[in-house]
Amino acid sequence: MTSTDKPAGYHDLSFRLIISLIAAHIIVSFGAKESFFQLLISWYYYRSLILSFIIAFLLISEVYLATVKLDRYFDWSAAPVKRIGTQLLFGLGMPSITAFLLAAVYFGMFGYNILVNTYYLRFDFPVIVIMLLLLNIYYLAFYFYRKWQYAESRLRPVAAGNPTAQNGRNKEVILVQEGSRSIPILIEDVCYFYHDGRYNFARTNDREDYIIDQTMDEIQQQLPEKQFFRISRQAIVNFASCKHFRQGEFGKLELSVEPEAKEPFFVSQKRVKQFRDWIAR
Repeated sequence: MTSTDKPAGYHDLSFRLIISLIAAHIIVSFGAKESFFQLLISWYYYRSLILSFIIAFLLISEVYLATVKLDRYFDWSAAPVKRIGTQLLFGLGMPSITAFLLAAVYFGMFGYNILVNTYYLRFDFPVIVIMLLLLNIYYLAFYFYRKWQYAESRLRPVAAGNPTAQNGRNKEVILVQEGSRSIPILIEDVCYFYHDGRYNFARTNDREDYIIDQTMDEIQQQLPEKQFFRISRQAIVNFASCKHFRQGEFGKLELSVEPEAKEPFFVSQKRVKQFRDWIAR
């Protein structure tokens, strides 16, 4: 979900601060003999709470930053297996190691050896790992909620429009395939259509590739000519995705598009003049 049309990150700083405070309290009070009210009047409680809050916020921020970074390279929908593995490594494994190291520094400040003089690994550390796991589950749920919210907001104008204007080149939505599901996406969100192997694909603004269960000719018939141009038998490009072009071999034009295609795009020789007229508007 990385697109200029979509929000970057999760915009949940307030949530992270509140969760850090709650987590800090749980860690400090976990196993304490004092009651909650006795803790509130103890200087030790506030000293430990502040330091634990800083550690908790650093850990939660590490999970947050890892999640945002992984969203760019390993989308949950497009690469679920790779995403699960990398999320467990960078969103759970690495923060768990960081938690242990920060705790070792914390106890070391007061002259304690975390392995010898504390029960951290036995009691506190498992609780922290469980909290980190729940945080990863939260971001997973947040990701799919945000994706649903985005799709709904993009499709709402179409639903409010004229339903009779959905035929031929006036269509605003095209159906794509994801596994056994058919998904409606806005045509304006498609950067380009291309042929790869045995299938035709649509690449969208969020850099996702969807299978199109139609021929390139059938796809072309549904697209507005002003916005899309078929540069060859294998590709149709959106004007908004064309960055620049240059002279290629054998009279072709090499076209640079955004997002970058897996293979270079070339405007076939017989379409060069039409393409130049189209791109010049």
